[in-house]
Amino acid sequence: MRGPHHHLIIGDGASAAALAETLVLTSGDQLTILGANAGQFGKGMAYADHPSAAPWRYAYLLNSPSGAFGESFVEWFEANWGDIRSRIAAYQPRWLDFAADHLDAGDFGAVFAPRAVFGDYLAEIGQGILAMHAEAGVRVQQRTALATDLAKDEHGFRITLATGEVIRADRVDVATGGPSPQRFGADSGPTAFTTLYGNEQTIAEVLRPGQEVTCLGGNAAMLDVLRLMQSVMDEQDIRLRVITRGSKPEQLIWARPRKEPVTPKLTGPYRDADALLAAVDAEIAAFRAKGASMAELRPGYLGWAAERGLETLLPSLSERRKVMPQLERRFRRATHNSLADYARLQAAGQIVEEHGEITWVYAETEGKTRIRLKRAGTRTNEEITTSVVINTSGPGDQLAMDLLTSGLIRNGWLRMNETKTGLIVGPGLETEVEGLRYLSPAVTEIGAEVLAFPLEDVSALAARAKAANQIAIYERFQS
Repeated sequence: MRGPHHHLIIGDGASAAALAETLVLTSGDQLTILGANAGQFGKGMAYADHPSAAPWRYAYLLNSPSGAFGESFVEWFEANWGDIRSRIAAYQPRWLDFAADHLDAGDFGAVFAPRAVFGDYLAEIGQGILAMHAEAGVRVQQRTALATDLAKDEHGFRITLATGEVIRADRVDVATGGPSPQRFGADSGPTAFTTLYGNEQTIAEVLRPGQEVTCLGGNAAMLDVLRLMQSVMDEQDIRLRVITRGSKPEQLIWARPRKEPVTPKLTGPYRDADALLAAVDAEIAAFRAKGASMAELRPGYLGWAAERGLETLLPSLSERRKVMPQLERRFRRATHNSLADYARLQAAGQIVEEHGEITWVYAETEGKTRIRLKRAGTRTNEEITTSVVINTSGPGDQLAMDLLTSGLIRNGWLRMNETKTGLIVGPGLETEVEGLRYLSPAVTEIGAEVLAFPLEDVSALAARAKAANQIAIYERFQS
């Protein structure tokens, strides 16, 4: 019979909360949550709130309607609407105007809620999870700290914090979040930012009315830059340049009455990834011809991929590994509100799109950054000089991870796939070291399964964590 042991979860976001929810601990065990926002367990950076003095508080919105995040969130949203409404009205009154039709109809599931509001919901769930463990006699500790190194000896795991302090644990789960944006050389400087998130205050301080801001990438993070600019300056003063290789994300709007998700019929097998994606494209075109929109396409294909599994569609493992980034690109979605504002400002000439591939960025001095661009179509090279640059690209063809995860990869404790674009874990989220598990949106393979879509949805993370904890229960019983 084992004695009390110490289970450590490094991370404080949705992945960490998902692991903690169905974790089996007994009275006398210790559970420690370690992260930069451990006191708001469940939020992480993705759904964190901003300071009360920040004009951009509640500016960032979910990329899908609230109902896509589960009926329990919709019920919580509606039950707490009185308090939520007063807070949003103080910061983002235009959001209330845009959402008025759905709100007047009591259709909270169709509303694109502020991400920080969803974060409040997740934090409430997270505290409930920790309270559940505490009531069962588990000693629960939430520590605001940064883990920089992880080692193992005959006594268990040694975790080194940024302060130099060392703590010990018997088992460790690492859930520190997904990959960082692709980098483009010397792309960081006083007015050149490698990411929007966490840099809002500094960016707001360097913005000037009528000054051009350049976004490196056209995904949903670019729309958050627009929301930030709308929060700190008059809309007539916004000037935004967007450099993108492809099209913008598509709006995902829930109509009333709701339409059912599409039902894909593709069964395979296909000779390679290109053949599968061509079949997907043809079927999507047929669905669109019948009136389907992203609101019906995305959930339909998510369900199809989960039910079918890539292994039944593509016999070749190497071909299955090519699917995820290309398939996800076909179902990118973004906030209806932000896309509508983007289109309006683009029509007014205040937003300009540049299409091509960024090959090099040099933050030369404050207020001067040079960008080398290979134009789409002509493939000619051009250099652009701009004032303020914000990297809003995705991971691209690299996998840049946090310091701790990078160390696990370097030491061979965590494996990368053959294309170096994703991480591989066992069926129970096991790494190469016994007692250490890993879960984040950077995971692309679990056991023998190659994932078709990234683990970005909270419900998908929860399902994977629950399955892993069930495997852990079985293995403990067997031993």
